[in-house]
Amino acid sequence: MSRPPIDGGAPSPLRILWLSAWQILGLAVIGAGLGAAYSLWVEPEYEATTTLLIEPKEANVVEIDKVYDSSSVLREYQRTQYELLRSRELAAAIVESLRLEAHPAYAEEVARMRSGETSFKARIAAFVEKHAPELYTALNLETHLARRESLLDRVIEQLSVRPVPNTYLVDVSFRSPDPQLAADVANEVVTRFVERERAARAGITQEAAGWLTERLEDSRKALQASEARLQQFLEQQNLVNVGGARGLVEDELTEQTRRLREARLRREQLANVYNKIRAAGRAVELLQEIPLIQEDPLVRDTKAAYLAAKEALEQLGPRYGVKHPTRVTAQARFDAARNAYFTQLRIRADGLRSEYELADRTVADLQAIVDRSTERIQNLDRKDYELRVLEREVQANRELYETFLRRYKETEATTDLQPGNVRVIDRALVPNEPVWPKPLLLIVACGVLGLFTGCGLVLLRETLDDSVKTTEELESLTGTPILCSLPKLSGSKSAAEKLVRMELDDPKSTYAEGIRTLRTSVLLSDGDARPTRRIMVCSSLPEEGKTSISSNLAIVLAEREKVLLIDTDLRKPRLATLFGLPASPGLWQVLSGDAPLDACIQSFPEGHLHVMTAGSEIRNPQVMLASERFRALLDTLSARYERIVFDTPPVQLVSDALLFARMMDAVILVARANGTARKIVASAARHLRGAEAPLLGAVLNQVDIRRARSSEGGYYYRYGYYG
Repeated sequence: MSRPPIDGGAPSPLRILWLSAWQILGLAVIGAGLGAAYSLWVEPEYEATTTLLIEPKEANVVEIDKVYDSSSVLREYQRTQYELLRSRELAAAIVESLRLEAHPAYAEEVARMRSGETSFKARIAAFVEKHAPELYTALNLETHLARRESLLDRVIEQLSVRPVPNTYLVDVSFRSPDPQLAADVANEVVTRFVERERAARAGITQEAAGWLTERLEDSRKALQASEARLQQFLEQQNLVNVGGARGLVEDELTEQTRRLREARLRREQLANVYNKIRAAGRAVELLQEIPLIQEDPLVRDTKAAYLAAKEALEQLGPRYGVKHPTRVTAQARFDAARNAYFTQLRIRADGLRSEYELADRTVADLQAIVDRSTERIQNLDRKDYELRVLEREVQANRELYETFLRRYKETEATTDLQPGNVRVIDRALVPNEPVWPKPLLLIVACGVLGLFTGCGLVLLRETLDDSVKTTEELESLTGTPILCSLPKLSGSKSAAEKLVRMELDDPKSTYAEGIRTLRTSVLLSDGDARPTRRIMVCSSLPEEGKTSISSNLAIVLAEREKVLLIDTDLRKPRLATLFGLPASPGLWQVLSGDAPLDACIQSFPEGHLHVMTAGSEIRNPQVMLASERFRALLDTLSARYERIVFDTPPVQLVSDALLFARMMDAVILVARANGTARKIVASAARHLRGAEAPLLGAVLNQVDIRRARSSEGGYYYRYGYYG
């Protein structure tokens, strides 16, 4: 089956704005009108400006940057001056000097202030009234406070301070409905500000001089006290040169440390020999195994004599007997040599023992000397630290004293010289033209604001709109082809009677062409095995146009076939009213057996269409639609008519249509463009598939033709009726 062309994707933001151009332009015109009305309604205001020069650094003859430095933090200094120009103290002085309370520009406002009360001012007045009723009555304090505070706020609100970029100039402006008052206030503000600045500088200098005098005396006393503590410490510790004494002790410590290291090395060398000698005890033979003893010259000589005598004795042993004079002599010589050798071994061992003990005592003595030297250095370091602390205190107090003395002399020398860094460059003149309102600017600005507001509201509405807009969306949500798209027709709900007859009354309309396209889709869906005879038209929700579509489809099918239109919406039937037919008898009477079938079928006066209304006094519609009587009725009607079109209730609200959807040959789902939510359409398609309904396709109803023309697929709307 060939499919009709469908609409393209959603229009671009520019297209959306173009489609809502009249709404946007309407908001722009409203905004421009409001701007024009405001410019005519608001009272004109005049602005007078005085130019000040606020230099970042005062021209001092002598540098006193620490006493009064206006350039230490330039940005903060300038901002401070701007806030001082708008201070309440300065505004109060302006109100007093120019008598603004009695000025005609504020007379009405002051009178209104007197009649009103604020909570804070009322509490002040109540406090004074409670504790000093005579003063409250005499001065009328409550009204005075409310009037003065409100008037100050009004003056500060009308005063503006604007720095000139990349300069030290500042424009001080005042707005007022009275041009002369605007110039007077602007000039009075800068005059008072310059006077207060000079007075403040003089007061600061005098205050600085008094403060420096006090600090100078305190620092002098602190310096004397620190010098006295330093001298007392030197006398108590008998210190002349801590650094020199420490150097001598360090040299002595270095020498003793070297000797201690050498003594420890000698003791370590003798320690092993000493342990072996102690282990040998009285066994002289074991002393021969100690290398250091064998290195002694006397030990070597006696050992050599001993070995020679031993060798001689061993040579005479085999030849002579024990008592032979020669052997007796050799034996005596051997005994003497051995005694001498062993004696020398003992003497050398005793000497090494004495050397070890001497080395051990030497190490102990040297360690005590090193410890005493180290303690002396530590004592000297502590004294040197205390000395440096006292010296730093003296130095700091001396520098502080000299600084205060120098600042005091500088301040005293410049007391009579106070050059200011604030000057008036241009005084305010009486303005000739108002600065506000500016009608053209207001009209353009409000119009542009309305234009952008309209664009934003349109785009926001489009973004938040979750309804089905195009056939592509509907096809994607339902998973079925789009059978046709029907345009949105102007008119109210009262024109529904005309809509069901659109095919007859206006056959060349775009709507009628869409219905014929739907008929073509139905006819093309006919198959040899199962023709499309039972056609159910349903929708997700009410007011989506299913009744009008089913009626016109039945009318256009009846042009060449025998067609029956049945109203199965037993809860809210409409066909009888729309076609101007009697409501009863109808479907309900047939199913309940109250009337014969032929009596319940009515002929449409125009065309070859037969209509069966829902009937009247309907009860339990779900029971009737799910009964075997309804199934039998469908079989009977299918034998008598070539096509049967069913107008059904919404599938999302009730399940009536789902009960007999599987008995149909084709189900057409209707969705209203820009009206039915996407999730509602998708849910309706799921319900129909769950009920095993033969879903033929979907119809997008009430399509905005202008939006359809923005898509490539909506080209047929441009031509209307062709042929």
